[in-house]
Amino acid sequence: MTKPTLEQMYAWRKDMTERLSAPARLNAIYEPIEIGEQCYQLGEDAKFRWVTEEQFDAILPPGIEHDRYVAMTNTFDSDGTVEEWAENWDSPSYWARAAEDALDDGQAEGAYWTTRDEDPDVAAVARALAASQIALELDGEELIERTQENIRLLHDIVDTAHEAHPDSDLGYYRAWPSATARETIGEHLTDTEIAEKAMYGGWNPDRDPYLRVNKDGDWVGMDTETADRLVWDNRAAILKSVGTYAEDMPVDVIGHVCVMAEQASSPKPAPDPWIDGNMGFSSSEMTLPEPDPGIGQDANDPAMGPGIGM
Repeated sequence: MTKPTLEQMYAWRKDMTERLSAPARLNAIYEPIEIGEQCYQLGEDAKFRWVTEEQFDAILPPGIEHDRYVAMTNTFDSDGTVEEWAENWDSPSYWARAAEDALDDGQAEGAYWTTRDEDPDVAAVARALAASQIALELDGEELIERTQENIRLLHDIVDTAHEAHPDSDLGYYRAWPSATARETIGEHLTDTEIAEKAMYGGWNPDRDPYLRVNKDGDWVGMDTETADRLVWDNRAAILKSVGTYAEDMPVDVIGHVCVMAEQASSPKPAPDPWIDGNMGFSSSEMTLPEPDPGIGQDANDPAMGPGIGM
C-alpha cells in the first residue's frame, strides 16, 4: 500500500472514533455497563466514553486495526511519531508494539481496556445529553409523534430548565397558570404594574387559563390548545435544552425523554388501509380537517421574551 498522508491517517482515526461513539451514546442511555465493570473507554475527553468488548471488537477486531487505534489515541502526535505511523501503516508487529508501549507509559488518555469508574453524576449528565441528541435527530426525521404525553413532557422540560435558568430562552415557551400568576411571575410587581402588563398583552384571568410573557414583559393570555401548540412548535429548542442543562435535569424527566426517543425509533407496523386509511369510503365522501396553523409571529403577536419577575 502507498504510504498514507497525514490527512488520511487522521481521517481513519476520526472515522473509527465516530463509529465507536454511536454505541457509546446508546450505552449512556441504556447503561449495559455497570460502574465497576470492565469495558473499553474511548478517551478521557469523549462525551460518551464506554463500550463493551463486543462493541469494540465489532468495529475494531483484535489485530492491527485494534492496536493501531489504541496506539494512535494514546500517543502524542509529534512529527517523528506521525512519520513513523505512515512508514509502518500496514505492519501488525509495529502496531502491536506501539500499543503496548503507549499503555505502558501509564499516561493513557485514549482508548483502552479498563474498569468503568465514572461518577454517577457524570453518567447522569451524559445520559441527558445522549437522550437530547437522539430525540433531536429523530425529530429531524419527523419521527417524534405529537401525543399528549410528549406535549406534557415538553412542558415539564421547559418548567424544569427555566426554574434553574430563569434568563434562558426557554421562558419564551413557558405557560404560566393564570390562577397563580400574581404569586409567581407577579410576585415582585404591584397591582398597577400587573394591570399594565395585562392590558398590553391582552391577558384576562377570567378567560385565559394560562399566560406567556412576551419580549416586552407583557402578559399574553393563552388557552390550553395554544399553550400546547407553543411547546410543540418549539420542540427542537426544548429538546436541545435537555443536553444544554443536563446537570439540572431530574432523573425522571431524562427517563421520559429516553422513552420518547425509544418509541420514535421503534419500528412502526404497516398501516392498515381499513383502519388507518379511508375505511372503505371514497375520497369524495370524506371531509378533511383544516391543517393546524401553528402559532404565527405577526405584527399583532410580538416575539416572546424569557420572562419577568425572576
